[in-house]
Amino acid sequence: MSTPTIWIFLPIAVSILLMAVHRLHKLSVWIAALSSLLFAAAAFIFPQDLDFSMFGRHFHFDSTFMILNRSLILSASQLRFVSLLYFFSFLWNLTGLQFSTSRWFPTISLAITALWVSALAVEPFLYAAAIVELIVLISTLLITPRGEPASSGVLRYLVTQTIALPFILLSGWMVAGIESAPIASALVLRGTILILIGFALWLAVFPFHTFLPMLAGKSHPLVFGFVFLMQQSSLWVFLLKFLDQFAWLRNLEGIFPALQWIGVLTLLAGGILASLQSKVNRILAYLVMTETGCALLGIGLIAQGGGAFLALSFLPRALAYWQWSYTLSSIQKIAPEVDGSFDSLRGLFRRLPFHSASLILSMLSLLGLPAFGIFPAKRMLWNIGAGLTLPYTPLLSLAVAGMSLFILRLLRALVTPEPNTPSSSLLIQREEPAWQIILLCALTLFSLLMGIFPHLFLNPFMETLGAFSELMPPN
Repeated sequence: MSTPTIWIFLPIAVSILLMAVHRLHKLSVWIAALSSLLFAAAAFIFPQDLDFSMFGRHFHFDSTFMILNRSLILSASQLRFVSLLYFFSFLWNLTGLQFSTSRWFPTISLAITALWVSALAVEPFLYAAAIVELIVLISTLLITPRGEPASSGVLRYLVTQTIALPFILLSGWMVAGIESAPIASALVLRGTILILIGFALWLAVFPFHTFLPMLAGKSHPLVFGFVFLMQQSSLWVFLLKFLDQFAWLRNLEGIFPALQWIGVLTLLAGGILASLQSKVNRILAYLVMTETGCALLGIGLIAQGGGAFLALSFLPRALAYWQWSYTLSSIQKIAPEVDGSFDSLRGLFRRLPFHSASLILSMLSLLGLPAFGIFPAKRMLWNIGAGLTLPYTPLLSLAVAGMSLFILRLLRALVTPEPNTPSSSLLIQREEPAWQIILLCALTLFSLLMGIFPHLFLNPFMETLGAFSELMPPN
């Protein structure tokens, strides 16, 4: 048996089986959640030599699976990231029991996870572009609200992601020419530009981000959070694979400063646009933008330790996305009159104090507030950026200030009572179930524990990017 069989074909088989029981929502959710947890745990504890003994028998797993004369290669060094992807699938499917996102969410989410793993494993890499396009087409089934026609945001998402496909395919065609004629500097430059444009469209960097807030405003918060967490995390690793595999690309003068500037401008745009928002539903789109900007800045600074930032940030970022998406979804379920506008959120703290606090704390976590889970990673990135790239510091400060301004505006809306509210209703009138209070407190506590004790919770993921030996600096 091979590792691609376990973490690509078996999940796809489970996903196909779930189609038969998709009407039994609770059953399909439990199957998808437990299957994802099993695949995540297996990838996390799998031995690095792909050999282990059980019941007196010795088992060896091959890292390569051949299909249609193409290879799927899933080495031991990639399994730590695979475990993260399936853990993300487990988290989102687990919350699917409470919210009616879509009957197809369990089967599609498991299929999307397996397809992202296959996109990272397929060789030659050109076929990964086709797999990414397939994921985009499938994900539109989730981000389009049930019973509604495809919105302009969905259409713009489809067009933007599809336009990226020929850029990546053309860059792959040029790779063959570059490898056979490495002195052709014009060909190298053209290939690099095509790769950067393709990834800019895929990752929705500024100014190709316009579909993100449109989708966030229409889609279910949990669905939006899952689709774009999986997409951005996988594409960051895919970009690292490009840089690691092609020496002509990573050795090109100016490639890493270009990535730094793209990341800084995307981060700046996300922070400034967030400060102007009056719809809380759309803010997750700008959080995705700012995190993409941070990741690209980290990749641009990978020779100085930016890769460690990426490795440390995968898990706490996902948990913060999950907390934000879950909290907003729960608010909209408990208080259907909340449409996401600041006016509809006025005085919500008195009705849902723990949910209100969870919204603020999840954003503060993503901002990198000390003691929260992502703080060790963000501190590392800010220190590297400020120490080696002084011109970026004012722009990074503006980005953080913009996001901070939105948090303050949101906090004001939550605690400000509605006009003409009787004084007797100014007291806290809690409408939250006890189990939800426990869950929200547990999420916040776990984020704090990750930030206070990163050596216990985050250090095991330091080897997540260990497969990129040519790109990562030596320890």
